[in-house]
Amino acid sequence: MKHLDLEVEELKKIGGFYTAKEITSQPALWKKTYLKLAEEKNQVLKFINGVFENDNTEVILTGAGTSAFIGEVLAGPFQKMWNVSCKAVGTTEIITHPENYFSGNRPTLLISFARSGDSPESVAAVKLAHKHCEKLYELNITCNAHGKLARMTGNGNSYVFLLPEEANDQSLAMTSSFSSMLLAGLLILNIKNIEQLASMISKISSLGTYILTEQLPSLKKAADFRSERMVFLGSGPLFGVAHESHLKVQELSDGKIICKFDSFLGFRHGPKAVVNNSTVVVYLLTNNAYAQPYELDLIKSVNETAAGEKTIAIGNGYDETQFRFDIAIRFPDFMDDIPEEFLSVFYILPAQIIGFYKSLNLGLSPDSPSRRGSISRVVQGVKIYHKESK
Repeated sequence: MKHLDLEVEELKKIGGFYTAKEITSQPALWKKTYLKLAEEKNQVLKFINGVFENDNTEVILTGAGTSAFIGEVLAGPFQKMWNVSCKAVGTTEIITHPENYFSGNRPTLLISFARSGDSPESVAAVKLAHKHCEKLYELNITCNAHGKLARMTGNGNSYVFLLPEEANDQSLAMTSSFSSMLLAGLLILNIKNIEQLASMISKISSLGTYILTEQLPSLKKAADFRSERMVFLGSGPLFGVAHESHLKVQELSDGKIICKFDSFLGFRHGPKAVVNNSTVVVYLLTNNAYAQPYELDLIKSVNETAAGEKTIAIGNGYDETQFRFDIAIRFPDFMDDIPEEFLSVFYILPAQIIGFYKSLNLGLSPDSPSRRGSISRVVQGVKIYHKESK
């Protein structure tokens, strides 16, 4: 059996088995996540309806690191579809300045994303929410049934959605846990009509498989580029994917590849200066007809001032005769019927795959690439301080 074109025994020998398996398992895991949420529809819907019996409810999406980037993807769609004030705030910001984010007398739904649910920030953020909010609702989306976050809830104002067991990644870098928790958030946003999403989930899974099989040679080639920097650009929901993509390659390369992220329009305002002949620029192209012209204009601008950088485009919608990329990941299926925010579920795969092969090219073990132990699967050493009430 192979994962990412490598035999299991070879993967175990080089310390990459879990990462490779967890990356390749995602399309099947997305289907399992969908089925599990469909089974829990009535319970989830009852909880959500209870939250919005209150007027002027605020939604806060939180998590640490990779889990925080899920909130960046979801904040816009949540605000648009639920017609509520919604913001994404990392637990790492909440624990130092809770009064900047909690509105006190305003009903608050805190949605926490966590792979293990055991990081000190995850637990502390919930405790601070209870302290600062007069009326708090908790929705915890986690991969670990035994984690502290999963065990903290249980009253009528809280709900825990546990991902399928396989989503609890064993490798250092979050891969299947990220995309599956992200999908869970999108499905909860659409919980009333979840049955109608079955065909789209099947299509998303097929597109994920397409990247993992048909586009694998191109992504291995991208990992072979002689680069010291990578830049990921995304608009709207894909901005959060760009953020996670930059972290994934940087983590798996143990910081040997310095990565940046930005929006397409934001990139013009200074960050474009990082591009040189050892840079790979990755464009995460939306299928949003209004937004994409802005993205294509930026690409033209980069091309006009080319510094010898390599370019990778992910997505459709551009004229192949006008744009030339070193690698173009185009999809065979019509994609206009996929809501923009759902692109994020499979658009993360290229960075995961490039990061995996970069790790191998650098002589690292993808399952534990940090040679100095500067990063770990569950963050350690964070001391939580208790702020005195005024």
